[in-house]
Amino acid sequence: MSISEYIAILRREIEKLDTFGFAESIDFRDELRAGKQAIINVNVSLVDGSSLVIKEYVDAKYGIEILSYAYHFQDQNNILIFRYDNASHKPMLGFEQHKHIGQKDIIEAPPPNIIELLEEVISYL
Repeated sequence: MSISEYIAILRREIEKLDTFGFAESIDFRDELRAGKQAIINVNVSLVDGSSLVIKEYVDAKYGIEILSYAYHFQDQNNILIFRYDNASHKPMLGFEQHKHIGQKDIIEAPPPNIIELLEEVISYL
């Protein structure tokens, strides 16, 4: 799969939020980089006032590899509901891929694919 195909799939799945009446607005930005890389930033405002922010740094040199990611979902009061990411923490967590649940809990968790992520967000609406 090319980087362009990956971005098109991601965009199509996210736009389903609007098609099915869950999104107030969607701001989808992608920046293609040399070496078959891309930075993807998506901001979705949802009908209940909550928001979803998706950030990915993708390398497609040898297939799609998401080098860094953050999938941040917060309520209308800007309070974190959940966030998946692979950012380093201090002190170290003992695992790279993780999920923040609310303000305090962090558990080991692989990143969801886009369909799983959107289904989890919709379950809160």
